[in-house]
Amino acid sequence: MSNDRRFVLKGLAAAGLLAAMPWAQANTSAATPLAGAAAADATARVTPLVSGGALDAAFLAGVRNAVGQPAGALVNPPLQGLEAATYQQLNALLNDDTPTLLVGLLDDAAAILVLDLVRSAGGRVLSVEHHRIGQDSAGQKQAGALGQALVAGAGAAVAAGRVQENGSAYVALRCVI
Repeated sequence: MSNDRRFVLKGLAAAGLLAAMPWAQANTSAATPLAGAAAADATARVTPLVSGGALDAAFLAGVRNAVGQPAGALVNPPLQGLEAATYQQLNALLNDDTPTLLVGLLDDAAAILVLDLVRSAGGRVLSVEHHRIGQDSAGQKQAGALGQALVAGAGAAVAAGRVQENGSAYVALRCVI
């Protein structure tokens, strides 16, 4: 950029004229797909995301309980596993215009990929929590409680029991896409 152009732009910015020019304003409605939608619309469509581990059934039961659906049924089928088909389904949800609440219990690597996809598609990451959960009955209860809390928006409420000895590392996430 030449010095003359820099001085002109600095002068316009200092005078407050740069903000009034339409070409200088960013289009924020395209960056936030839920700008006009209420948060209640997103919670009406909940999609769980799990990595195919031993705690998936308990987490999905907690999500079903929080949404108020009978056992064995979800409005949106859960995204399970780490195969390419799961990421294709997630990509379809990200490109859909319908607000969706995405809640997940994933391992670290899958969570990084999912969060990058959500952020790059313009979704909002509401919470990300790291947990160490065992495979025993206490771990099953904690996974179910995490599913309920993430749908309700109270993920931090179950943070007191987030560390169990000999547990596996998980990331609990809540996003609006």
